[in-house]
Amino acid sequence: MNAKTVAKVLHLSSAHPWTDNRIHLREAASLAQAGYDVALYAVDNDLRVNDTGVTVTRVPSTPRLRRVTLEAIRAVRFAMNSEASIVHIHDPELVWAIPLLRFRGKRVIYDAHEDLPSQVMHKPYLPDAWRAPVAAIANQLLRIANRSDHVIAATEVVAKRFDEARTTVVRNYPQFDTSEQWTDPQHRDLSVVYVGGLSEARGTRVMVEALGSEQMPTGWRLKLAGWGAAGFIQSLSTQAGWDRVDFQGTVAPPAARDLVGSSRVGLVVLGDTPNHRDALPTKMFEYMASGVPVIASDFPLWRQILEEHDCGLLVDPDSPEAIAAAIATYAKDPELLTRHSLNGFKAVRESLNWASEAGSLVRAYRALEG
Repeated sequence: MNAKTVAKVLHLSSAHPWTDNRIHLREAASLAQAGYDVALYAVDNDLRVNDTGVTVTRVPSTPRLRRVTLEAIRAVRFAMNSEASIVHIHDPELVWAIPLLRFRGKRVIYDAHEDLPSQVMHKPYLPDAWRAPVAAIANQLLRIANRSDHVIAATEVVAKRFDEARTTVVRNYPQFDTSEQWTDPQHRDLSVVYVGGLSEARGTRVMVEALGSEQMPTGWRLKLAGWGAAGFIQSLSTQAGWDRVDFQGTVAPPAARDLVGSSRVGLVVLGDTPNHRDALPTKMFEYMASGVPVIASDFPLWRQILEEHDCGLLVDPDSPEAIAAAIATYAKDPELLTRHSLNGFKAVRESLNWASEAGSLVRAYRALEG
């Protein structure tokens, strides 16, 4: 692309932080590296990242109701008035604007991070009486999303909701530094790690309960980092296992990588919901990229990945004892720990990394321009 033909791209979100791995550090950054003029509109936070070549507009974080109404309207207005010829939207609450943006002459990409109807049916804050009507609205939003110029789907399961001819699967595999060398986890801290959203559905309470189990090996701790409701985190601090938790709060991506890399085992014990069962959790592959064996919920898709690459153990995500017993298995069997660590590292190095996914993303953009 020369200076006269560079397409202007806007990644738009009124919900996600500007430091989001998928939106900013992978997709937007990769497009900037491919020669596009890329801007990002997203939610502010106190974190910092290295320069990615992306121009960022940060807006304040707001409560959920304001976010899905006034802030969504503000985001759409920003996109309408921007010089971007391609608008790549990331939030279901922005889907209604797809026809408006297209009418304005912009090409629109909808990024389907999750299976929306399935997701809303399992929102913990949603009253039972509202679930069916909200799911019906979600299905209507999918119909509108299918009117976008192209859809980027995070998994094959999500992609099935959309027109196959105008959909590209771009998985949440981690970026991998080919100069990085594998290190034996036996030389790391006696700790397990979890980095991500903190909630009941994401297994945070069960992790803490596992620390208080009699099955938990002596001396092991949990490095816990992420974001969650203050009241929920406060309730965790009253549990017996909390004295073995090193709580870090929200950390920037480089600090998160350091936290993972200093640990022996990674936890991905998300609750058993349809959305989780069919997801490709980024943190699982980030653990593997750092040579950290995985203890994961025993879902068919996750079982297939971990068994194929021989890099983790599977557990009942509702059982603190099962999680503690899996940690004890690694504590008692250093050869298993080392084998799973090396196998996971090799799998990400050879195939489960962002390089191939970035290529798919850029090809979708080239086709859309053509």
